[in-house]
Amino acid sequence: MNIQIFLTKKIKKICIKYGTPKNFDPIIRKNTKNNEIDYQINGIIKFKKKMLLSPHELSIKISNHMKKYNMFKKIFAPKQGFINIKLRNNWLCKYINKMYNSKNFNIPIKKKKIVIIDYSSPNMAKEMHVGHLRSTILGDVTARVMKFLGNKVIRQNHIGDWGTQFGILITQLKLKSYKSIDNFEKFYKKAYSLYKKDQNFIKETKKNVVKLQNKDKKCIKIWSKLVKLTIKKNNLIYKKLNVLLKNSDIRGESFYNYMLPEIISDLKNKKIAVNYNGSVIVYLKEFKNRLGKNMGVIIQKKDGAFLYTTIDLACIKYRCNVLKADRIIYYTDSRQKQHLLQVWNIAKKAKYVTEKTSLEHHSFGMILCKNNKPFKTREGKTIKLIDLLNKSILKAKKLINKKNKNISENKIKKISENIGIGAIKYFDLSKNRMSDYQFDWKQILSLNGNTAPYIQYAYTRIQSIIKNNKSDFNTNLYHIKIFTNFERQLILTILQFEEIIFILEKNGTPHLMCNYLYDIAGKFSNFYENCPVLSVKEQHIKISRIKLSILTARIIKQGLYLLGINTVKIM
Repeated sequence: MNIQIFLTKKIKKICIKYGTPKNFDPIIRKNTKNNEIDYQINGIIKFKKKMLLSPHELSIKISNHMKKYNMFKKIFAPKQGFINIKLRNNWLCKYINKMYNSKNFNIPIKKKKIVIIDYSSPNMAKEMHVGHLRSTILGDVTARVMKFLGNKVIRQNHIGDWGTQFGILITQLKLKSYKSIDNFEKFYKKAYSLYKKDQNFIKETKKNVVKLQNKDKKCIKIWSKLVKLTIKKNNLIYKKLNVLLKNSDIRGESFYNYMLPEIISDLKNKKIAVNYNGSVIVYLKEFKNRLGKNMGVIIQKKDGAFLYTTIDLACIKYRCNVLKADRIIYYTDSRQKQHLLQVWNIAKKAKYVTEKTSLEHHSFGMILCKNNKPFKTREGKTIKLIDLLNKSILKAKKLINKKNKNISENKIKKISENIGIGAIKYFDLSKNRMSDYQFDWKQILSLNGNTAPYIQYAYTRIQSIIKNNKSDFNTNLYHIKIFTNFERQLILTILQFEEIIFILEKNGTPHLMCNYLYDIAGKFSNFYENCPVLSVKEQHIKISRIKLSILTARIIKQGLYLLGINTVKIM
């Protein structure tokens, strides 16, 4: 039940009846400070100059009309021009019982859409580092939410397996034979240092880039080996991260190579691209260069090599025309914003994008050290993602060993992984994705505050309560009811779950789910401390509270699953 949308529709109809514009969207907010107010309706005051009635008079008229509905227990309009409402308990109970009896929490499934989510996308022949964490787990959350709501989700791992970096690596491998290139960082750094200072190496690199694009057999063989080795390493990280990316989701830059000559010809035929000094360029009047002139975007170099823009144009054309995307969401950092806008601009001019397709860039900030510098080792090196994850698992294991002495090594290993990985993911996801944030080990694994261990512990605590119930009864005999304000506050919070899900679907903001789970865990704690569950004598109250506990646990588990975090049986 999405109370906010339900109230918005009801109130909007009433407001229009009393003269507000048809495009009026009342601002409805849940109240968290006063037990006598559930929701507050704002936004009426902005029509002060356009209406004959004062905001207060309009609020009173709207309030009087709302009283006809039996869902409201109390409605009053203060002089400031807003409306306070309190919902009836039996109305809340009606919908909380519907949630309990439904597998998907009574959340309506909208018209199915084809949603393509472009995320993770690491470069090949390099180790995944901490900078890949956000693009990987943010995209995965959106993929999980979209699928939960019934959409057809196409995950895309647009790996960087083409271009200059491979020209550098191929040139190095041709110059010197390597039995093993498992240490990508060391190998690439050596090759790149030559590329920066050796003119002959630079010339050979450019030649090899073109050869690779033209499917030269020797270049393809080296390229294939590098890509397979990297994918194998990355898959271990995806598995550890509990990320739902598979090899079948990979469509890297190389996949679109066959389309690139056609893209160049098509853009030239449509007078979108022009030849200039041997290169092919698209001039965009919507973007200006430093001199204030129309920006020129190169899509093919003089030597025949294609650029990232060309590949991304082919990619978007394929996604729209072949995969029939209704919505394409890109998870890349904020530095990619202009590049994506330019690609979309060209794609729309070339009609590669249909009018129905929504293009979205869900950008994100950086992970910083306490000195507000990019998160790196003390030596200034970029932290490998696998090292970060292993360190978190090790820290979690030490905490578990302190609290539990009689658990087998295998169980400790599994619990440590779920807690350690969950802690890292939750710490990142709990931050607004558009903001930079500081990395802090002390907060990550804390059992207090808005952390994964706290939420996981709340879940195990509820499961323990449910498990300890020795009563033999039919849960269908009684419904969930409200006997105290603690139950009421928990029920109001549970009913917000649908609202959070749809905000995530729209905006890709998982920190709101984290905040929600923290809130519901706190509300359950208040409920349990003040409302006897297993010891209460009245059977109808006991069954109601056990069912409310079961539903809370289900919500927490589902919320964590959507964040890609596992629950644990023991903490």
